[in-house]
Amino acid sequence: MDCCGAVYPLSVIQGYQQGSVTELEKSVLIWHYCGFAFLLGEPSETDIGRVFDMMKKAKADGKRLVLFSEKKSLTDAFARLGVNADKRYFYEFSKDRANDVLLPDGFEIKAIDADIIERLDGRIKPSFSWESSERFLEKGKGFCVMHGQTPAAWAFSAAVSDSEVDIGVETLESYRGKGLAAAAANEMIRYVLSVGKKPVWACHYGNIGSQKVAQKLGFEPAGECVTIAL
Repeated sequence: MDCCGAVYPLSVIQGYQQGSVTELEKSVLIWHYCGFAFLLGEPSETDIGRVFDMMKKAKADGKRLVLFSEKKSLTDAFARLGVNADKRYFYEFSKDRANDVLLPDGFEIKAIDADIIERLDGRIKPSFSWESSERFLEKGKGFCVMHGQTPAAWAFSAAVSDSEVDIGVETLESYRGKGLAAAAANEMIRYVLSVGKKPVWACHYGNIGSQKVAQKLGFEPAGECVTIAL
């Protein structure tokens, strides 16, 4: 599967994470648990209408359906329906080893376990991408920078396929600007490489902080795509 963000549909197809696969008239919609969705094939007008209806229902139900698109024709079709378009950047790790990233005094890194996962705050955490903590701890991996007993920043497998792991990161607001997310993400890179997979990174085009962390860690731009959502 050759598309930006392919680790998300592959994670569903290969059985790592929960999602749905919907066969349409001329295409297939793969909708990951986190809300990212991908249309495979050449969708007909009927297919686009069905996906548009699914977007409306998802929004009414308080869920996300964010469609990734690398095709201008698809983006234009949804634009005619009044659906908003945005942009997302993708990065790949081109090195064969992780960098050395030092932690400030008073902090330590621990693997995310059953105790730590229940204490994580913020929006971007394993529950954003995984249907349960148990499933994450079985199929995923994460590292948390601890300040005493407080989880300050963490990085984790937001999506997993047979060949790639997309890294999600978060830092509590009161701990930002200390390089903690980079330290946690660096441990994830080390882990991903150790299991023979490729670390990947993605973020909203306006998230300059995430882009700087990616480049600091050794990621290089790999592409971009449009995201379509109500």
